[in-house]
Amino acid sequence: MKRLFVAMTTMLLTLAGCFGDPAALGPSSTPSSGPPATAAPATAGPTPSPSPAAARECLSGRYRLIRFVGVGERGTYGTGEGGDVTVTFKNGSYLLRGAGKDPINLTLAGQRGRLLVNGTVDGDYQLEGNRAKFTVGESSGSATLNVGNEKQSVPISEVGNVLAPSGEAGLACANDALILTLHDIRLELGKV
Repeated sequence: MKRLFVAMTTMLLTLAGCFGDPAALGPSSTPSSGPPATAAPATAGPTPSPSPAAARECLSGRYRLIRFVGVGERGTYGTGEGGDVTVTFKNGSYLLRGAGKDPINLTLAGQRGRLLVNGTVDGDYQLEGNRAKFTVGESSGSATLNVGNEKQSVPISEVGNVLAPSGEAGLACANDALILTLHDIRLELGKV
């Protein structure tokens, strides 16, 4: 499971412990055969297999992170929406940047939090047909996770573990939308 989800889960468990009531966590996370309804795209979305030429075009320019869906241990789903995180793709490299002004709204096991990203993560990618292989590079900056009245600093590298593409990914794109489907994270991006 990604460390950011662990940080949020730990923080939520700590908060529930403060109230002495496990029910304070809300619905428990149970294994599921599919993502929650909120994880499905609202529209028909991008086509699943662009040609190699279209894949090159997809991985070009600046995109805003619209939403991500992550699958953790025991089938736990975490989602994030909104915020001011952008990803710029250019000639085999990418730069993920959070401006630190508008947080990502997170949901994990029915609990909500906010992640404010103020930093960058860079990386490289290689196209292989209609798939891409991503490698995360250096990161700098900070991030803050807020759950209720609690606030926790999160290393930008851990944010990169969740939001920066790493490993092999399927590409789906059409119009101004791009979806990167990795092993346990799906990133939904919109062209800026």
